[in-house]
Amino acid sequence: MNEKKGLIVFIVDDNAAALESLSADLRQFEQVSEVYTYSNYSEATLPMLEVHPDVLFLDVEVPGKSGLEFLQSVRQHINFSFKVVFYSAFPDYMIDAIRQSAFDFLLKPYKQSELRTVVERLAEAHTNRQRMQPAANLSGPRKLAIQTVSELLFITTQQILLFNYNSLQRSWQLMLTDCTTYTLKRGTSASDLLELSPSLVRISNTCIINLTYLSAVENNTQRCRLAPPFEHLEIIASRRYFSKLKEQFEML
Repeated sequence: MNEKKGLIVFIVDDNAAALESLSADLRQFEQVSEVYTYSNYSEATLPMLEVHPDVLFLDVEVPGKSGLEFLQSVRQHINFSFKVVFYSAFPDYMIDAIRQSAFDFLLKPYKQSELRTVVERLAEAHTNRQRMQPAANLSGPRKLAIQTVSELLFITTQQILLFNYNSLQRSWQLMLTDCTTYTLKRGTSASDLLELSPSLVRISNTCIINLTYLSAVENNTQRCRLAPPFEHLEIIASRRYFSKLKEQFEML
């Protein structure tokens, strides 16, 4: 794997002008290699899990979910290191940002000298982290961290077969490809699980499967046929989610 040459930065801000301004300013720094921009936290979540940015510039007040709420929700699904810079026109959020272990806080409107100081600190921290990174961690499949009721489970996406919702326990259950099962902590939502990997797809209100092991879905019954050795499992997709599933693929 090639070593990153500069910082990969994500920016989330619902103000288009502010988003474009910060993006343009960051691209002027030689320490920054890539900048991705998003207008809300929902559209930033999946790319974050795929790209592994080094830095998040988070506007605190974004409709739907605040930067502080986003950081709390996403940290339980992340197994890579990143720095957070909250930036806001409201200095009252500074204490909350510190409590969330933010790397820095940038007050809008910022001065170029203030932004430069933040970027230089970020680049220095990034360089130090790369020097300390063990070579063994640079290879092998990326692992997910999943909180169960009894432990924090570290697994790869390939080990996940499916998730089932248990209405009696009011919680999701994880089944691995070795057929072991784990009950996830209460409060874990379907959205949380789907954000773990693009391979995970919801096929009904109570089931999320790993597309890697899905061979076919019968048109009339919506019965899902899994690849061996899981073909014995009886899984039915709802018509609603079957339609959504078909939309994700090119249909012949």
